[in-house]
Parts: sequence; structure tokens; C-alpha cells
Amino acid sequence: MSSMEANQKTAGKDEENSSAEALDPSVYFSFEHRIFTVEGAYFQLTHDNKEPCFFVKLGDMKGAIPTRSLCNEFGIEEESSDANLLNTVGNALKYVKEIRPNDSIPRELLDGSASWSIEEHHKDIARGRITVQLVSWLSGNEEIVLNKKELDTISNDPETKERVQDAFRDIAEKLGITREDVVAKIDDVIRELAYIEALRDYYTGIKKISTNLTRLAAIYKRDRGTSEDINRMQILLDPVIKKFDRTFTEIDAQTCEVLVILKNFDPTVQTIRDSRDNLHQRFMIWGEMVEGWQGMIMEEDPLIERQLKVTYQFLARNFMQSQSWRLGNL
Repeated sequence: MSSMEANQKTAGKDEENSSAEALDPSVYFSFEHRIFTVEGAYFQLTHDNKEPCFFVKLGDMKGAIPTRSLCNEFGIEEESSDANLLNTVGNALKYVKEIRPNDSIPRELLDGSASWSIEEHHKDIARGRITVQLVSWLSGNEEIVLNKKELDTISNDPETKERVQDAFRDIAEKLGITREDVVAKIDDVIRELAYIEALRDYYTGIKKISTNLTRLAAIYKRDRGTSEDINRMQILLDPVIKKFDRTFTEIDAQTCEVLVILKNFDPTVQTIRDSRDNLHQRFMIWGEMVEGWQGMIMEEDPLIERQLKVTYQFLARNFMQSQSWRLGNL
């Protein structure tokens, strides 16, 4: 999902905004201290302990100053606008990989919406899914369908469109609201669920890595060293995949009944957004890894072996701690 990856690298900029608005510290990281005007400087989490730091060039070197130390180091007043923005940086880096001075504050912190974009077909999947749920609700057997071809077939059926209108009317009567209110709330839910579908789509790239390891385990079974490394990678990756699967299953379970969604509209939207943000944060570290496996042919090859080493390092760096006891029993 290229749009998600592009938008999660840095907080967005809007060049069309006026300079006055661009300096508004409630919307932008508009710092006043001159340290933040250093060319090429940016905020990012450290790779080891995930601490928010301010990175600056020092000749040919790169220095990292923890954001918690910046006020003391450079005499920034604790109650100043700069200090408040520094407090915001840590939370903002949950949603974007990098922040540069004058970048916009992620929308997740401003109004709860997502700061990354999705594609039209993700909206189509979400709309199709809700359409199926509306129609099946009328028959008393509400169900979830996620297959895009099946959703398209059902959604484009003239009979389905007619039944959806019936569902809107019946739901409005049950909830004591207008049909227009039902349609508006359904549209809002579809918009929120579209981000979940975009994340589900992106997740296929992570699952593909697991599939690739299974195939390569068979290909390299006579190479003891590589075979053992693949086995260890699978041990590290399997719980991660299961946790992601469980998260999507839980989201689907929480949004499988249209009437319940509409009765508890605000809490449901917040639940969807919380799940969206949680998944997006967990996916952020996977960008280069997913890209690295794209287009790879599963065969004995030096390129594959290099990618396996990179993957092992990635998995060990990010997921070893919780699995160390299992590796010790190998």
C-alpha cells in the first residue's frame, strides 16, 4: 500500500496554506528556537529503545539528542510553545516515522482521523461489506463477506440495492431516527472501515513473508545452516502473524452487526479508530521488509540468502525478546 507507506514516513506539509497558518503551533511543529532551523534536522525514534530524539548533522556524523533533554540543553522554557511541541513529538511519532520542523501535526492527534491516505478500492470493499451486512440483516442472518469479487457481485445486483433501501427504512424505524441519519452514519462507518481494509490489504505483504519462509524451508532443507536460520525465523514470526490475525478477527467481530454499530455509533467509531492506529503503528516497522521481499523468486539464490539474513536481523531485533525462551530450547 504505497500511499500508506509514503504518508507514514513524515508528517504532512501543505504548501498552499498561508504563512500565518503555517506558523500556528496548534497545527504545525512551528518551533521558535534557532536549533530547530538547522538544515536537515528531524525527529525520529531511535532503533534500539524507541526513544524520540532530535537528529542533527555534525560534520560527517549524525547526532541524536533525546527530546526530553532539549529544553535543558538549549534553555527552552518549560511552559513555552516549543516545550509543548516537544511533548507532542513523542505522541506524533506513533503515527509517522519522521517529523521535521514545520511539518503538520498528525491528524490522529488533532481530530482523530488518519494522517495517511487510502485507495478507492478499499472504500469499495468497506461499502460492499456493509451492503452485505445490511441485506443479510433483513433476512435475520447477518454475515461478513470480505472477498472483493463476491462483494462486487452482491453490491451491483439491482435487487441488493433495493433491499438496502428497505434496510435503511427499517433501521430508521427501529432506532427512531430519520432515514437520512441512518445513511449518513452508515457512510461514516464505511469511511472508517475503509482504513481497516487498507491495513488488511497491506498485511498480505507481511503474511507473504511467512509463506515465503515455508517454501524456502523446503528448498534449503539440505543446507543445515540456512535451514536452521529459517526455522528460527519462523519461530519468531509465527506469533506475530497469529497476533495480527487475531486483531483483524476482533475488529470484524466488533463491527459485524449494523444495528449494534448504529446504536453505539460514537464508541464504535472510536473502537475502529483505536484499532486502526494500533495496527498502523505495528505495521510501520515492516515497510522496508515487505518491499524487500516483493518480486523475489523462491529458489536457491544469493539474493534470496541475503534477504533471509536481513529478515533474520529484522525479526531478531524487533521480536526476539518475547521469544528468547523458545530459541533457548532448540
